[in-house]
Amino acid sequence: MHIAGRGRPDVLAAPRDAVETNMFGQRSSPARGFTLVELMITVVIAAILITIAVPGYRQYVLRSKRTDATVALTRIQAAQEKYFLQYNRYAPALTPVPPGGLSLPNVSDGGFYAIELTPGVMDYRVKATPQPGTGQTDDTRCAVFEIDHNGVKRAADGGGGDRTNECWH
Repeated sequence: MHIAGRGRPDVLAAPRDAVETNMFGQRSSPARGFTLVELMITVVIAAILITIAVPGYRQYVLRSKRTDATVALTRIQAAQEKYFLQYNRYAPALTPVPPGGLSLPNVSDGGFYAIELTPGVMDYRVKATPQPGTGQTDDTRCAVFEIDHNGVKRAADGGGGDRTNECWH
């Protein structure tokens, strides 16, 4: 042991390897970890953040998958124009190979939308509707996408209201 204190020989410092003991003589260590209150506060804060973030994220995912429909419809429009140049009429169907159709699938690339072609003699209309079981059926704001032979784009909500500006942009 050595003497601690300046000029006070009566004050002794504890050795560095001394172990603290509690009032019962048992070894004690500094408190570590979190209290139950701290953990509960953390859980409550996390729950609040999740309830705010999840609905916003879900809406973002629904909006991002709308491009699956718009890409499919514009691809069909381009294929119809090419078909018209070759056969002087629009294709009567999607899936058969030319000259009976466009040789395109009746489902969008991502599989989120069913594609339906309504042919006419010198016109057509293509419609995309959400596939059941894909989650896009929850997107009631943009439930139907359409494009016709003139390139006119339309979109409607679940009640049939016009949502073209919101859904195609």
